[in-house]
Amino acid sequence: MKKYLLLTLFFALTLVANEGEELAVKHCGECHLMGVTSKEKLDNMKAPPYWALAKKAREAYGTYEEQATYIIEYAKSPNEQMMLFPKQTIEKFGKMPPLKDKISDKELKAIADYTLEDKFN
Repeated sequence: MKKYLLLTLFFALTLVANEGEELAVKHCGECHLMGVTSKEKLDNMKAPPYWALAKKAREAYGTYEEQATYIIEYAKSPNEQMMLFPKQTIEKFGKMPPLKDKISDKELKAIADYTLEDKFN
């Protein structure tokens, strides 16, 4: 019985992780560098890469919940006061378009969880 419960939990967590990755690719992947880095991807980058966003959120906010909340709120309504990157980032990439009416809070939470996964350290 314990093995069954552990397997069920493992598969449930895997589905949640996959959902976050799919949503991130769909809604964020066009601008933010994702996956394997190549010269072509670097040359066409439209926003800071995921790993850099995760690093900045971890440095600025103490708890995982604060980090995830920051990513969600910034994605919904990006503004210069909330930005964790230097001002030159806006000069280079422009301002991020708000996702407030384009994606649900639940989906943004899955994306934030995916972005903050340890594999992006």
